[in-house]
Amino acid sequence: MGWFDKLFKKKVYKAKNERRTSPHYLIEFRFQGKAKGWGKKLSADISKKFGVKRVARSGRPPHITLYGRFETANEKEMASRFLKVCKQFDLIKFRLNGFSHIENRVVQINVEPSQELKEFRKQLAAEMNSICNAQEWDNTQKEFLFHATLAFKDIESKFEKIWTYLQNSEQPNKSMYLIRTTLLKNGKILLEYDFIQRRALNRMEALNGKIMRTTIDYLKEIKANKGKRKETVFEETKNNVFFISDLHLDHKNIIKYTKRPFENVHEMNNVLVNNWNSTVKPNDTVYFLGDMVFGRGCRPATHWLKQLNGKIIFIEGNHEEVSGINSFPPAENVFLNYKGKKFLLVHDPALKPKDWNDWIIHGHHHNNHLEEFPFVNGDKKTINVSVELTDYKPVPIQTIINPELESIKYWKTIKDKIIKK
Repeated sequence: MGWFDKLFKKKVYKAKNERRTSPHYLIEFRFQGKAKGWGKKLSADISKKFGVKRVARSGRPPHITLYGRFETANEKEMASRFLKVCKQFDLIKFRLNGFSHIENRVVQINVEPSQELKEFRKQLAAEMNSICNAQEWDNTQKEFLFHATLAFKDIESKFEKIWTYLQNSEQPNKSMYLIRTTLLKNGKILLEYDFIQRRALNRMEALNGKIMRTTIDYLKEIKANKGKRKETVFEETKNNVFFISDLHLDHKNIIKYTKRPFENVHEMNNVLVNNWNSTVKPNDTVYFLGDMVFGRGCRPATHWLKQLNGKIIFIEGNHEEVSGINSFPPAENVFLNYKGKKFLLVHDPALKPKDWNDWIIHGHHHNNHLEEFPFVNGDKKTINVSVELTDYKPVPIQTIINPELESIKYWKTIKDKIIKK
């Protein structure tokens, strides 16, 4: 048998073996920027100097394991829970402080977690454990060891020399933010959540250098602002103010997804534009809360904005690729003050600031979770202005300003129209 035949046979065997094995997953934080370069170099130096295996040998950056390795029979539900927990947390800090070791088997960068990081990992484990084949250390009743491994497996006979080398090296002492959490499948990125931009990223987006540079720019802005996100507060006193979200123009599948009463996407586009312009005058103000367009081949938001009346204040949603207009990304907080009442304006209500207890005007949920996100939820102080709940037209501020009275009255008049049959 020739070398090519042997190689081919080996690859076929490997592929068959991988198909028999259930996928394995891991959730981790990956170092970025200078910390990434420093950690990779230090791991490589230890490997070269002492002849041991290199942690980052497969191209993975230094990382902090947060959950796993694990298996699950329901990847979709697992990914959904992963994002659910991530969205409940905002800016999570921790500190790199010197080196530590586990007996003489592992040397690592010592990680001092903040209370937020501890709580994040605990909630992550609690959500995952019921549907995943978890490791012993992911038991929520046990104290979790946060660390970033530098060398392990084959270091026991050389541990003393490696440890002495590290003690004589520059000791890490740096406060850091949890920039992203990475969900890996068989060692490759399946999904990431960006805490700085407050958005989920697929594999291609996670590896996109431009998106990471945007994240770093926002992080610099947060650091310059003493650890706080940029905030914009709008003051309104007039009544010619409207709200709407989730038009999803050009998105054919949204008709089926939310049972919109349209025959096709062309009819939907025309009705939504006409409804907007028959409700809003050129001098009125409209707060648009995200997801103007969506779908393969959709025209850009700027195409539609030119056709819509009013002064439009654009707050970005999940599916936005906005350029050429003034808009507010999820990385920033936007508030509205109107006649003594305060509102947070956001696409996804899960992204509310930790200390926010006033009303939230939002979209994102369409008419898919009406028990939790109806037009008005007085207990949670949320107002859902997805188009399915506003009779497919912008809703005036007079309807929103008194959620306990006007909004409930309004909700009763349109409820039968928007509840999915």
